[in-house]
Amino acid sequence: MSGVVGAGYCLPCGQWCDRTVVVALVHVNSGPGRAVEACLPHAREYAAYPLAPQWLRDDLAAVDAG
Repeated sequence: MSGVVGAGYCLPCGQWCDRTVVVALVHVNSGPGRAVEACLPHAREYAAYPLAPQWLRDDLAAVDAG
């Protein structure tokens, strides 16, 4: 398993998943931000959007490479 994949809560699924990937970083003006995670199928769906961050595509490529 890649270092970018771990167990976590998939926001689109609304449930705990064994394999999730960070798909977004939420920045706030005060206090700590947070990472939004999604299961691999949802992460791939997000990565297909034209405005998806390149780092998400890179992370998924690393997962696919094994």
